[in-house]
Amino acid sequence: MKKLVIFDMDGTLADTSEGIFNSIRYTQKMMNLPEITHEQMLLHVGPPMEESYARNFGLSGETLKKAVKYHKEYAVKKGYRELRVYKGIINLLGKLQKNGIKMAIATLKAQTTVEKIAGEYFPDLFDLIVGTDLENPLTKAELLIKCIDKFQIPKNNAVLIGDSIYDANGAAETEIDFIAVTYGFGFKPNEDIPASHIAVADKPEDLMQFIL
Repeated sequence: MKKLVIFDMDGTLADTSEGIFNSIRYTQKMMNLPEITHEQMLLHVGPPMEESYARNFGLSGETLKKAVKYHKEYAVKKGYRELRVYKGIINLLGKLQKNGIKMAIATLKAQTTVEKIAGEYFPDLFDLIVGTDLENPLTKAELLIKCIDKFQIPKNNAVLIGDSIYDANGAAETEIDFIAVTYGFGFKPNEDIPASHIAVADKPEDLMQFIL
């Protein structure tokens, strides 16, 4: 049984696409940025915001920082409520908590945004929430290391659950186990997922068997 389960947020705990898309639209309006396609919008879910705005809008330097600032501004005010928790997640978290398993969120979303989401949708369920901020952006691996250091749990007793290549690479770099989910935005059923994963879950209800 794992002693520490770390969850990604977007596409793993909840469908956060509505809030992300509206944050992009707000940023476009505030900065007079061009329209992008729905497919490009989807590419904002998962990667660091800096990477997405640089790729889709060609931004860099201070202009890029300004875009990320506007995105987070909307997310903190409204976007954090514009999501749908995946069916079965709350039940899963409750069972893990009853089994005495430590739980954390490690996400590339802004720290203030993910704290609001957790307070609104997952009250008293997580032992640690780790996000990023504009002045101190962190990689997925760095977020995971913060979780492991916090609980002083051996790496072989920790696992990351996520839906994207960023999660898979972060777990591999940190040398912890990884469970890939296919109900989110990244990995899809029957996709060739990187070899670092120990299991694949097509729905939240499947996760418990890989943890206990």
